[in-house]
Amino acid sequence: MKATFFKFHRKLSIFLAIPVLLWTLSGLLHPFMANWMRPEIAHTFLVPKPLKPSPDLLSPAEAYKDQNTLRQINLIDINGTPSYRAITTEGTLLFRDARSGQTIENAEQLYAEQLARAYLADQNSALVTIEKVEEFGSTYSYINRYLPAYRVVLDRPDGMQVVVDLKTGKLGTFDTPSKRVFSSLFSWLHTWSFLGSRDSMLRITIVLLVSLLTLAVGLTGIVNLILFKTKQKNGTQRKLTLGRKMHRSLGAFASLFFLMFSLSGIYHVAVKYNYDDSDQWSSQQSIPTSQLTSTPAEIIAKSKAPVSGISLASIDGTPHYRLAIMNREKPGQTLYLSARDLSDRINGETDYAISLATEFSGYPKDSVKDTEVITKFRKDYGFIQKRLPVTRVNYDDQPYWHYTVDTANAHMAQRTSPAGLVEALSFINLHKWHFLDPISKEFRDYTTAFGVLSMAAVTLFGLSLLRKKRKANTG
Repeated sequence: MKATFFKFHRKLSIFLAIPVLLWTLSGLLHPFMANWMRPEIAHTFLVPKPLKPSPDLLSPAEAYKDQNTLRQINLIDINGTPSYRAITTEGTLLFRDARSGQTIENAEQLYAEQLARAYLADQNSALVTIEKVEEFGSTYSYINRYLPAYRVVLDRPDGMQVVVDLKTGKLGTFDTPSKRVFSSLFSWLHTWSFLGSRDSMLRITIVLLVSLLTLAVGLTGIVNLILFKTKQKNGTQRKLTLGRKMHRSLGAFASLFFLMFSLSGIYHVAVKYNYDDSDQWSSQQSIPTSQLTSTPAEIIAKSKAPVSGISLASIDGTPHYRLAIMNREKPGQTLYLSARDLSDRINGETDYAISLATEFSGYPKDSVKDTEVITKFRKDYGFIQKRLPVTRVNYDDQPYWHYTVDTANAHMAQRTSPAGLVEALSFINLHKWHFLDPISKEFRDYTTAFGVLSMAAVTLFGLSLLRKKRKANTG
């Protein structure tokens, strides 16, 4: 049995040495990208400003009279011009001048550049390129969530580029040349993007199989370390060489790190067989344009507090205007006005959130337990979800415990099942070590770096021992 374990451990170690080294050493790139060499941008968030529309602005019905229905509409500013940003029934963006109703030429490029300059606080650098990003890749990963988006490149000494989402006006990501290199390396060496997209069955299967074999190497190493002692043929204890001592000592120390990283990684990869793209879902509900006859000035006049945004909401087939109320003491406040007579709908946010969750989930409304407005990122709704504020709809006796929806943009933000929650908690705590956050993020980064380096060292010492054994056998 002892010989079998040693032989199995050695053969697997040779086969898996390169993948293990790639994973451990590329894992060092994460703290570099996330914290140590993270570029700084002037603004990661644009402070909302109160809307003050003039009485001469057209109603949506007048500005979009050639469109029978619309999914969404917002009043925005493009280079000083009050403008409508609408989403058509086909899901495309259609920008129009709110005074004349004329389609704004090159509006997507103009708005993307405006947003990029605002986030960078840079009104002077020359525009180089604007590129539409329609899929996630090595330099714009899935963690950024927003698609489609626009990458804006200005002629700046630091080479910083930004990616913005035109439907929300939010920042997707920002990076410098060094971060783009790190991101590409991490994508290739750690998540093996060269095998296909994130939902590729080939990529998922290969990574999972190699991960399982890697766990087997670690477990057989631990068994060898604990149960078997290295003896000579006469039964006496063999004197260990320096390399063997280092391999065994480091192996004992790194075994905990090895199990934490490998088990959480395997779980993280395995759940990808049940591919979940729910955070890319948007509502398919449309509202007849002819019913949107109120002007922005008339709509905002109904609010007693400043309004930072207007959007559409369809509740039980009735069109409403959703107003985002500005209140620092109570963020996330909204006001829902009927598009027919601008009457106030009590509990409009709750009703609309349930309407969206029902559309996305297919669950009956009577299975809703309660709702909750979320205005800050937290453990069960992390910053990687991007969207705020959102409303969570909690369910009783359903496969997914809750659906969290972005009511301002009629979009899914997150859904959680028991298995999904366990996987998420295992990954952020066992793979990314967020359980150390209460101490400090720097301590977490240095500890994880130390952990992956110890695993790399164990692998290298093991390879060195195998090389010496082969030389001795051939000599």
